[in-house]
Amino acid sequence: MREDVASESTLRDNLLALPVWALLITFGLLAVGVGVGFTLLLAPGLSDSLRGAGGQLIVVSLPVLALVVGLVGASWARTSRIDAMVGAYLRRTVGDKLRDYLVGPRDRDDRRLDPYPPIFASMRRSYRSEIASYCVFEFVDATGRQFDVVVKSNVFNFEVSLRLDLAVPPAGFQPNPREQSYGVGALEHWSEAAADPLVGIVASTIHGSLAEGYTVYVSAEPQAGGRLRVVYRLRQKLRTNFLTSPYLRRYFSEDAAIATYFFFAEALSDPALAVLGGQL
Repeated sequence: MREDVASESTLRDNLLALPVWALLITFGLLAVGVGVGFTLLLAPGLSDSLRGAGGQLIVVSLPVLALVVGLVGASWARTSRIDAMVGAYLRRTVGDKLRDYLVGPRDRDDRRLDPYPPIFASMRRSYRSEIASYCVFEFVDATGRQFDVVVKSNVFNFEVSLRLDLAVPPAGFQPNPREQSYGVGALEHWSEAAADPLVGIVASTIHGSLAEGYTVYVSAEPQAGGRLRVVYRLRQKLRTNFLTSPYLRRYFSEDAAIATYFFFAEALSDPALAVLGGQL
């Protein structure tokens, strides 16, 4: 993080960390100052010097009062309030976008023109009410296979986790106990990254995610009977929180839905890939 961003954030956080009673006292004093200023300015029979003093008091007190009101309001954004914002965003905003893109049927006269034909038959949201930082979306397709998508955020990052359970590993797969990560720099050497059989399963989705600034983490764990579980995490680290911006909230919710849609559309369209599901 750049030093100027860090120092600005520290100053703002220190101001908001003041006790509420201290902010309220300051608010009260400034409100009295504004009231006295208007009284001196508008009361009949006062001298010009008193009226001038009233005007100066208003000029000084009113902007500071507005600032303090903002700080007092922001100080109420405590952990519980922030948790409620994160929970509502993940469970409702992101969840609704995922449902709109991935689940059918849809009320439409001509679906031939639909660039996002439905992939799944149903979606269910699962979460613990006391933990706001994640939500699990359980998708079920027409054959009964379930795929779980986990969306997480701690205000300063945003992550979409997807998984595939394969009947057999993809051709060329070599076990690696370490999770592989691909950042935006992998685009410069994309042929090398795409040579990874696990990347190759959803190469277009990963390429698009990298272009959008995500870091992609890929890991695989052998299962009983020769099966393989592959987990993909698309993670975006942010400099500032995005919950207070309607534009960024919309961007990340739709970005998650589009990336998830193309991930499954790409993986499930490969006839050579025996996908059993993708549950947690």
